[in-house]
Amino acid sequence: MPQYLYNRFLRGKKLGNPPTFIVGCGHSGTSLLLAILGTHSRFYAVPSETSVGFRKHWKMRLHLWLFDMNTVCAGKSGWIEKTPRHIYCIRRFLEIRPDSKIILMIRDGRDVACSIQKRTGSLEDGIRRWIDDNNAGRQFWEHPNVYVIRYESLIEDFDSTMSSLLTFLGVDFEPDIREYHKTPKRYYADEIAKPPAAHEEHHRQYRNWQINQPLFDGRGKWKKMTDEEKKLVKDLAGQMLVEYGYVNDHSW
Repeated sequence: MPQYLYNRFLRGKKLGNPPTFIVGCGHSGTSLLLAILGTHSRFYAVPSETSVGFRKHWKMRLHLWLFDMNTVCAGKSGWIEKTPRHIYCIRRFLEIRPDSKIILMIRDGRDVACSIQKRTGSLEDGIRRWIDDNNAGRQFWEHPNVYVIRYESLIEDFDSTMSSLLTFLGVDFEPDIREYHKTPKRYYADEIAKPPAAHEEHHRQYRNWQINQPLFDGRGKWKKMTDEEKKLVKDLAGQMLVEYGYVNDHSW
């Protein structure tokens, strides 16, 4: 059902699309997906990670209402918010806004761990985060309001993958979303230029630079891991990688 909005300025306006949250382990492509969907004519992309799902009940409802207001003011019919750690808040979103749509993004844990290592210096922290975050989301994979999308599918077949996702969101595919990078985005920093490094000091600017680039293939970074690093990842996440379909057995 449309969410009707009432105040002295926007009386009678309504949202045609339900609240949408992009969640998943960090470094799984959630920022990329927000950048793409934010180019669609129907959606307003909330331009920051709000962590609204971790706020007190009344503050959360207030922020969701503000998202509604901003969406109407932007002339859009629905909003999309992206905070990766909201993967721990799926149940809460569905309780407070039962019509919410959840896009749960997953990616090869080996590549996620390598990406996190580049930022923090710790491969082990990266793979443990991938395990914990995805375990939190796994129980919702079959929920009708949850759509699981793989980063790899987005790279391999953009149009088909996005068409299926947009059907789930109740809108049509728009070819212009392929050119998402041509619309400047300043979600994380004012600068769009590539910083000298990707680690913590420059992380936000690096992320902002990334989402302003054309789609590129970030698969297979794990192949540069040392044998010792591969063993660490196998020991911690080997079985989960098999279950998620990223490896056929433990021989990689």
